[in-house]
Amino acid sequence: THHASVAVVDASGKLTHYLGDPYHITMARSAIKPFQLLPLITSGAADHFGFTTEQLAIMAGSHSGSDRHRKVVISNLEKSSSSSGDLLCGAHLPLEMLVNNQYPELDEDKDPLRHNCSGKHSGFIALAKYLKQDVATYLEPESEVQMMARASVCALTDFPIDRMKVAVDGCSAPNFSMTPFHLATGFVRLALGNGGDKKTSVALDRVRNAMSEYPELFSGEKRFDLDLMRSFPNNIACKVGAESLEGLAFRELGVGVGIKIHDGAKRALAPIIIEVLRQLGLIAKIEDFPYLKEKAKPAVLNSRKIVTGHVVAEFKLKEV
Repeated sequence: THHASVAVVDASGKLTHYLGDPYHITMARSAIKPFQLLPLITSGAADHFGFTTEQLAIMAGSHSGSDRHRKVVISNLEKSSSSSGDLLCGAHLPLEMLVNNQYPELDEDKDPLRHNCSGKHSGFIALAKYLKQDVATYLEPESEVQMMARASVCALTDFPIDRMKVAVDGCSAPNFSMTPFHLATGFVRLALGNGGDKKTSVALDRVRNAMSEYPELFSGEKRFDLDLMRSFPNNIACKVGAESLEGLAFRELGVGVGIKIHDGAKRALAPIIIEVLRQLGLIAKIEDFPYLKEKAKPAVLNSRKIVTGHVVAEFKLKEV
């Protein structure tokens, strides 16, 4: 049994529906990557280096480490006169190989360019170069790069900076605490391009459009964020985070959602998201959503691929 906290907000950021504790504080993990990218744009660094929409897309997401993803990250680094040696994200088995059950025969698991966060890091490095900061310090919490990223996250989500805890993420970058409610608030602003001022609003539009135009770079094949973006083209802004966390919002409906599975069980996230969307009226018949159909009630298989059960979402959102 997995328990979740869900917050649903309207276009103004008002809580309309919830499940569990919408104000449960958790680490935001990779769900805030689109917000961490904003200083690169608002500072003028993105235009200074001439980053394309394609390149911004991979900076805002958690890519799968495919050959194409790797190539784009290299192009990002080259534009700021940087190299893979500047990346401080570490390395892991690429997500593409993980979902395809592939073995790393060419040391792909030791290549930082294939790390799912290398796109984000290439943006951090470019911002450090633009600010004339020591690139070796771009991940230090008190560096100008990370202070700008933290301020951006706080401004978009309305989470008080004096309450925000700072910890080390899986890629060694600073990560920040918030609640499903604040995550939902940030995502509805991203979806609607509502940054509070013209410069931030324009930056939000650029980030959202990059995510929408290149979802396969922002995410990757056989992954749920890509399934969501293909199911609601040019309408949804979404981003998963480690330990089963998701922020998403819809432009047409003007609604934002923040979800956290308390025990971090990844298998529970997709069924709960789909059920939330059904209860909000965004999904009437799951048969109309081929990318989501098998994930609404995923089968549990044994070692012989025999179906032994299903993961089923059973809850009712409470209205405020």
